[in-house]
Amino acid sequence: MPKRWEYWLYPELRKFDPADCGRALQKAKDARLDWTEIMGITLAVALTVFLTRYSAAGFGLFERVGAALANLVVAIPLLLVFAAPFYVRRVRRGLRAQLKERFR
Repeated sequence: MPKRWEYWLYPELRKFDPADCGRALQKAKDARLDWTEIMGITLAVALTVFLTRYSAAGFGLFERVGAALANLVVAIPLLLVFAAPFYVRRVRRGLRAQLKERFR
């Protein structure tokens, strides 16, 4: 049984029987990334790297470790914001493909 947020994120799930939603979601998540999604994720990673760059010149060991940890705390949410829509797009595309197959 899908969670409430999954119905919100993937409205296509409403067209599946609740007992089949888990299998349909897994199959959709196994879909290959298309060119748009690959480029979008690549740009998301590049933008995150650009936004989280810093100069460690003159930093001591503890300052470098602290800066790296702070960088990680900033980079993870940025990746979620910039790259997640492309993963959601892939799953939704996979669900639509299953629906199209089913109604042929």
